[in-house]
Amino acid sequence: YLHDSIQSWKKFTGDRTGEQLFREALKVHNEQVEDYKRFEVGHIDMPDLSGNVRFMTDTDDTFDNISDKLLENDNIGGELRIRKENNVRYLDWVQEVGEEKKTPIRLRKNMLDMTKELDPTEIVTKLYPRGERLEGGGDDEESQNQSKPRLTIADVNDGKECLLADQELINEFGIQGGMQTWDDITQANILKSTAQKWLDNQLVATGKFNITVLDLSLLNLDPDRFWIGNTHLVQNPLMNVDERLRIVDMNIKINAPEETELNFGDKELTLSQYQRSLTKEREQMRIVQDRVRMQSNRVEKVRTELSSAQQTIVELQETVKNGNLNVQNQIQAILEDLQIIGQQIPSDERMNEIEQGIENVQQSVANQIIYNRDFEERIQKLEQTNEDKE
Repeated sequence: YLHDSIQSWKKFTGDRTGEQLFREALKVHNEQVEDYKRFEVGHIDMPDLSGNVRFMTDTDDTFDNISDKLLENDNIGGELRIRKENNVRYLDWVQEVGEEKKTPIRLRKNMLDMTKELDPTEIVTKLYPRGERLEGGGDDEESQNQSKPRLTIADVNDGKECLLADQELINEFGIQGGMQTWDDITQANILKSTAQKWLDNQLVATGKFNITVLDLSLLNLDPDRFWIGNTHLVQNPLMNVDERLRIVDMNIKINAPEETELNFGDKELTLSQYQRSLTKEREQMRIVQDRVRMQSNRVEKVRTELSSAQQTIVELQETVKNGNLNVQNQIQAILEDLQIIGQQIPSDERMNEIEQGIENVQQSVANQIIYNRDFEERIQKLEQTNEDKE
């Protein structure tokens, strides 16, 4: 909505010029747009707003004026927050939106995927500083002419309009030119010292993280929902990340609301932080490569052992096959022997005859025993008679 209104040129003086510009910008905006696009001035929670802003441009819309003159001003900053209460839409201007949350984001818990970007393209190693415009300074039409030259550092820098960064920075990124403007600086020596300080303290890269997470709060497994502005402890040892990061953007899948894509950053890095980050990532990559190499060796060993086991199985199967054949032959021989034996076994009728014969023999034996006993008794009687006669 703030892009739908255009501001008029206006100069600000006195105390808290930043707050003056913010209130004036919303006032002009509300006069130009429909009711549903209007904002009331909300909470202003900024520590120092005095003398930091001098004018509002008439070539930018409301959002660009607020962004350029306030939010992106190194001396002011802050963030905007839309808040609706009692059907009134407020625009708050605060130092930072969001809260520190206790719910961590880590591997094997709620982190599904994570990517990291380091963007060093905004680094400046050759700076051309600019101060106020040299001609015009009032509110007349001529003072608004943007073609007037600006103050440079040539008079206090051996005729050169640029400053070079530290040689270490140049060695890392090469020559990358850039310009910075300070409208409120009117002296070349102050412009040079300010520019040198900016050059020495500039952040050389921004780190961005994109993480796909499981929002376990929807299942009442975590207390905190993920939301823009909040910070969470992010832990991913594979990417050497163990720090609190801030959510700057998020994408919720309608068909899978528990899977949320979060953007963290931009995390600004100094040269030493940038170099340490690259060093740690290279070291972590080396560790991962070593682990992959070791795992590959283990896989190869397992593959060899598996091949050997498969060969053993084939041999065992062949042995079992041959063994089964031998067993079958032995069983066949036994069956043949049993068949021969079976043929030699008498039939039931023959067995009855044999049994009858055995009974007859047994009876004959018994009769013979009786006959023999009777014969012995007779002999004994004859012998006794002969003895008596003698």
